[in-house]
Amino acid sequence: MSDDSSFRRPYQPASLLADGIRYERGGVVNRARDCFEAVTNSADEHPAEAAEAWWRLANLHRLHSSWDEALRCARKAAALAREHGLSNTEADAMNIEGAVWYVRGDNEQARVNYLKVLDLATTSGTRAKALQNLGALSAEAGDFDEGERLFAESRDAFRAAGDARGEANSLLNMGRLQLDRGLLEIANRTLDEAVTAARQTGDLEMHAAALLTHGIALGELGRSEEAEERVITAYGQFTIADIPVQRVRSLMQLAALAAARKEPSAARVCLEHAKDVAESAQLPRELAMITDRLATLGEAQTLGEK
Repeated sequence: MSDDSSFRRPYQPASLLADGIRYERGGVVNRARDCFEAVTNSADEHPAEAAEAWWRLANLHRLHSSWDEALRCARKAAALAREHGLSNTEADAMNIEGAVWYVRGDNEQARVNYLKVLDLATTSGTRAKALQNLGALSAEAGDFDEGERLFAESRDAFRAAGDARGEANSLLNMGRLQLDRGLLEIANRTLDEAVTAARQTGDLEMHAAALLTHGIALGELGRSEEAEERVITAYGQFTIADIPVQRVRSLMQLAALAAARKEPSAARVCLEHAKDVAESAQLPRELAMITDRLATLGEAQTLGEK
């Protein structure tokens, strides 16, 4: 009986890569990491698959706040892609590095990376990622018109690429921007649509992010029970997947809901827990916000006791 392993071997890295992506979106992080790490070992024979595995491994490290490892893997991906003329894969790696700088609070370095992605990208899907991230930077800076334009352009690019997951993410970002603008009813409708779209993609992390953001909108509308249900569900998923930044954001929202119910002790418990997670994960942006909210909560309690 002949051994067909030599026939299967050339396809193994591609199959492992696909398995890793499936595990990642299903929230099975350790299995995803194992798959990606195995593919990176095939760089000599399969540089395209290995380079993609490196940036996907970088993204896993980013989500779990392993900043040095995330940067190391992203740069490995970029170098391998550059060596073999894989411009779009290099762009994907630059996008992940930009996302690391963004979460670490260095928006200018993040912007530099995202602009490089636009220069390098050869597919609509990768270009859409950079447009989406540039939109987030604009929205955070208060330039809502530019943010909205970039999110709309991103969604069109994802649609052109046939990327339903990317479209759902752009929809989520658009709802977040509408929320920041104070357009609560419009944001509520957009985010409800984003929750459905994210669920249909099967990406549990993105679905949880949509639930959290929709919960924030519902809280702003005074629908606290619905809001809390969504945020707690999101927090559970982020805890299972061990994504510190999203755990912190969920806890901060639970604190806001508790404060709105005139339950300062419960709010403080949530904020103190969020602070512990943020300190452990080295999240400077979130730590600053938590410190401000704890101070505000303390002032409110002092006034209430007088």
